[in-house]
This record gives sequence, structure tokens and C-alpha cells, in this order.
Amino acid sequence: MRTKTNKTNLEKKGIVNSAVIKNGRDTNVLDSDLPTEYQETSDANGQIIDDKWVRFFDIGSTYLKGLMALVSNSTTARNIINQKTALIIGDGFIPAQSKNVPFLQTFRRLLKKILTSDSETEGLNNLIGRVNLNNESLEDVMRKIAFDFTAFGNAMVEYVKVRQGGKEVVYIYHIPLHTAAVKKIDPLKNIIEAIGTCADWESGSRKVKEIPLYPTWEKQGDSQRSAVHIKNYSPAYFYWGEPSNISTRHWQEIEYRIPKYNIAKFDNGFKPSAFVQFFGQVTPAEGEKIIQDFVDFHTGTGNNNGILAQVLSDEKYKAHVEIFEDKSEGSFLELERMAAQAIITGSEWSTALSGIATVGKLGSNQQIRDELELVISTVIKKDRRKIMQKIINPFIFENAELGVISKGIMLEIANLDPIGLSAQIDANLALLLNEKRRVLGYDGLDKEQELKLKEEQNGNGNNFN
Repeated sequence: MRTKTNKTNLEKKGIVNSAVIKNGRDTNVLDSDLPTEYQETSDANGQIIDDKWVRFFDIGSTYLKGLMALVSNSTTARNIINQKTALIIGDGFIPAQSKNVPFLQTFRRLLKKILTSDSETEGLNNLIGRVNLNNESLEDVMRKIAFDFTAFGNAMVEYVKVRQGGKEVVYIYHIPLHTAAVKKIDPLKNIIEAIGTCADWESGSRKVKEIPLYPTWEKQGDSQRSAVHIKNYSPAYFYWGEPSNISTRHWQEIEYRIPKYNIAKFDNGFKPSAFVQFFGQVTPAEGEKIIQDFVDFHTGTGNNNGILAQVLSDEKYKAHVEIFEDKSEGSFLELERMAAQAIITGSEWSTALSGIATVGKLGSNQQIRDELELVISTVIKKDRRKIMQKIINPFIFENAELGVISKGIMLEIANLDPIGLSAQIDANLALLLNEKRRVLGYDGLDKEQELKLKEEQNGNGNNFN
């Protein structure tokens, strides 16, 4: 038996209210911290340009610019993003081939390393060594892609098919996010079909270049163009994604504000740690000069804790100075530690990899190696796989279809190992004599020289392999 609920009374208590829930007011999170994306049924004011282009949550992309500012000023966040970027692009590309599944990486049994001729290897090296007319390598472009995807949850590239040297080739270009917008969908199709790029979206005479999304190509001038947009999944967002560390943005701002506060203290010297009063009969001009002299003397680098001396004819004109005690240093140190830890946690990273010492631990190479293996397995590989499957290998595939390189080729990434094992390996057991000599920069010995050296060493009681 169902009981009829008095909806009006519940609404008065704020328990049921569709408008409240729609606006995110069922929590105490401020509207400014809940960016809304354009929807066909919503108020489009401030979210869409020319009734066609959806920018990063607002027409001025202020949300994106705010994230860019934080990335540039938060020490911990920038360090983590740089490390993730380096690990994603790894230690170089590994060519591989798979039968009929050029993009599939999950089933390793379908893949094998390519053993090609020198000409085929040279062709692949030439392609990835110069992938556009800006003379960028594939690693250069991938670094930008990995950085954007890690820092902002989105990354875009443009494929350009042109004729060079009598044959067609596909170039790849990185698209800066602040120059891009996503084309509004057709409600009947519910599919994003294109993006737009513009150097100045705020201009009234903007010139937008529309690029269809891959695998669709469109002829523009003497070339054909297509684009790829990869994004993180974020609930309630369709056109754009958010970075995986979005929950740390306020901690990033705190990490930025603490050093700015200290810089202001250095610049201002006394201010605001002291209240100064001057007594005496002076003209306005004399009063301004006294104040300016005081400010010049006590502010700026090297002027902290300076001494102000006055020579007066009458004691009643002396300056009155009251010093305020600053007790915030201890709390700021704790706040800085909390901010760094929150950024590390929200970024799916580890304390040791962030360069922060852990109390009671020495931070051994083994600990760092274990944490590195964890983040590579849980964070790096999934982001790398998306970039490789959605952007890099389609670029390789299109060039193979044009005959620039052999067909059936795909690229994998060699993992970067910042912590080597050389310190844990006994060179005497792992290397032969000539190998050790080459490590030291000496030529190898022939068999007769090696035998003679061994006899001399054995005669001296030494036994080196």
C-alpha cells in the first residue's frame, strides 16, 4: 500500500525540487564550482557562439584558462603532469604488426615485432621523424597531446592529407585547446560531427575553420582535412571532458597563494605587520614625503626589519609604532603540506614519485620502483592506450594506405624506466672481461691477450672474469 506524500511540504523543506536538483543545489557546492555545459534545452546565453560552436564550458573559455593558470603556478600539479607526460610518451616507439587488427593492442598474441628490411625501417623513421611542415617529430606532437590530455582532460589533433614530392602523405598537427570549439550536434543524430578552430573567438569578425571528425575527410583548398578529439568521461558533460585531477583545483590555488603571500610579505616589509602613526604639525607635502620615505625604507628586497630613525626637536612629534605578532606561519606550513598531499591523491599519483619525503622511510629505489610500476599499470597505460588507438595509430594507418610505409604496421611505446637496475647488479658476475673493458672505454682483448692477463691475475691471487 502506497502512502501519498505531501509534495508541497517536502518542497518547502527543500527535499524535493526538480529545479534545485537540476542546478546542483542539492549540495552545498557553489554554482561557480559546478560548470555547466551547453544543452539544447538550456539557456544558451554565454555558452555557444553563432548558435553553432560550443566552447570549453563558456564562450570565453575562462574555465579552461583558469585550469591553465593553475597548471602554470601549482608546483606539485605541474610536476605530476610533467612526469605523467614523460611516462606516457615513454622511451620511444616500437613498430609491430598484427593481421587484420591494426589498432588492437589488448591481445598481445596477435602482435609481433616487425623484422623488416632496411628500406622499410628507413621509411618508417622518415615518417615519424617529420610529421608536419613545422618539422616536428611524432614524439613532439605526442608530448603536446599527452600534456593536454593529462592537464585538461581533452586533446585535439588535425590530419592534413597533401601531395608532396609526387605522392600523397598525411601530416598531423596538434590543436591548442584555447583555439578550439566543438560543433553543436544535430538533435536527431546526437553525434558530434566536427570541431572548429579560430585564432580569436572573441573577435566580431572571427574566421572559423570547420574540420570534420575522423574518419570523415573534407577537401579544403589543395588538401583534405580531418580531426580527432579525445576526452575524459565526465558525468553530465557531452562536448568536453574534465581532467582526472579536477577535484584538486582548489588545493592547487592554495599552493599558489601561499608563496604569493610570502612574496607580498617580503615586498611590503612592515606592512601589514605594523601600524605606524606620525604626530606633528606638517604641511600636506611634508606629510606625503614622510610617508613615502617610510615606505621606501621598509619595503622591497633587503629592507625587511629595517630601522627607522627620526631626529626631532620636540618629543611630542615622535612616531608611534605598534608591532603585530604573526602567528600564521605554522598553520601555513601545515596547509602547504595538506595541499600537496591532496593534489597527489587527486592526481592518482604517489608521494615518493612527487619528491616528497615520507617520515620514517628512506625513500629507497625499490620503493620508488614499486610505486612507479603501480602508476604505470593503473594510470599511464590507459591514457597511453587511448592516445595510441585514437590518434597515433590511425595516423600510421592512413599513411600506410597511401603507400608511404608498409601496411599492417602499428606502433607501441617502450616503457620509460627512470630507475635502472645497474646498481643492483654485480658487474663481475654479469659481464665478461671484454664487455667490462668496453664499459670503461678500453678496446677488447684478443684470446691470447685475455689468457695472458688471466694468468697474471691468478698469479697475484686475483680472479676476475
